[in-house]
Amino acid sequence: MIRQIAFREILENFLSLRFALSLLLSTCLFLVCGYVFVTAYPEQLNDYGRKTNENITALREQSDALYKLAFYKQGIYRKPRPLAICAEGQEKTLPNYFEVNAFTAGLPTIKGQVNIALGHFSNVDWVLIISLILSFAALVFTYDSICGEKQAGTLRLMLANAIPRYEVLLGKYLGVMITLAIPLIVGMLVSLIIVIPSKDIAIGGTDWLKILTIMLVSLLYLSIFVLLGMFISGRTGHPANSMAILLLVWVISVVLLPSICRIIFDVSVKEPTQVELERRLNEVSRDIWDNRDRYGERAGYMSNDPNDPANNPPARARLRDAIRDAENQVMEEHHNKLLSQAFGRRNFASISPAVIYQRACEAFAGTGIDRCVHLCKQVKRYGANLKEFIRDRDLEDPDSLHLINPERKTAVSWRAISHNPVDFDTVPKFQERDLALGQSLKLAIWDIGVLALFNLVFFAASFVSFLRYDVR
Repeated sequence: MIRQIAFREILENFLSLRFALSLLLSTCLFLVCGYVFVTAYPEQLNDYGRKTNENITALREQSDALYKLAFYKQGIYRKPRPLAICAEGQEKTLPNYFEVNAFTAGLPTIKGQVNIALGHFSNVDWVLIISLILSFAALVFTYDSICGEKQAGTLRLMLANAIPRYEVLLGKYLGVMITLAIPLIVGMLVSLIIVIPSKDIAIGGTDWLKILTIMLVSLLYLSIFVLLGMFISGRTGHPANSMAILLLVWVISVVLLPSICRIIFDVSVKEPTQVELERRLNEVSRDIWDNRDRYGERAGYMSNDPNDPANNPPARARLRDAIRDAENQVMEEHHNKLLSQAFGRRNFASISPAVIYQRACEAFAGTGIDRCVHLCKQVKRYGANLKEFIRDRDLEDPDSLHLINPERKTAVSWRAISHNPVDFDTVPKFQERDLALGQSLKLAIWDIGVLALFNLVFFAASFVSFLRYDVR
């Protein structure tokens, strides 16, 4: 009987104006999304390629001396993601530039943003369309699913045939979910049909699995609003009352809550500033310098004459290493505070299912703050690998003091680091690695679990409400 009820629900929805409007609106938005992405992505990719080539060219020029290679600050940009069409992840507001050499990795920054004001506006992506348009469509399809049939008298006739109420509920639920799946799948296909022919956008095998996963997560998200609509419909006697309540709940949970929660968090939690960072850097540097004798005699003395007997290269190297390590630790702590602020803001807004859904999709699309954190870790590992490469090549030079330290003057005047040229082909180059599907799933598993919990709660509420519903 569940199948017959679901089929009847699907047929009625297909013949309704609300289905035609939902399909038309969602398809048009997915079409615009695909067109905008195909227009913007090649330009972003070309810009990334140009900047990366400039960095490689400059790095090649430094390979004429090993010490130059060690001190050269490479500029690494975040690569545009082909699955940003699914979840853009507010990429314009997140850091896109990293500086790194063999001794330190700078804090990530935003660079090359033409118009900062544009960062406050998100691109049209799949998540935006689904979280706003299709979630509202789910309520439009369900606001009268129970109270509407009661008013028409069909619900009483249906239950008069001794059909269990849970079968009626499940049949209606499946019918609406299948109905919503049509504009969702059609819209995604329309976007992909526009994107796939582009030679600049490469979607591989793993990407297709991630797209499929995003589609399943989207259905899980829409299911929340289907069950919410059925619950409210089962608690009211008139469709107009049901629609008014659902509209209020939708506006609060999808539109208002994410913004309000972020504002409250920003007001209540103080964000660490650049002034505080610079003050702390000066403090740790001064403290180590004031106690420089602990690193060896005359550690603070430095003469450009390498034969000056007052020089103590090992002590000087230990002092400079200590200062740089302390500064790196301060920058790491500052970065962790910024990350804590960003994650806290997002987690505080996770009262809204729309934020949870967006976060899950960003994990699979490889965008958002998690991607920035992953990229930052890769940059730091690359810096460590580059330092190890410098150390290994330096040991091959008998004229070097083999003191790999972050002071350029000692490398130049004392030959603390080798001046010999390096084969550029052997120099490590940074290559960003994408998250595998398993890693993305690990990031999103908690959010998927919360979405599933929302479904269970609203299904239980709908079931209990419908069992007690007076159909007369």
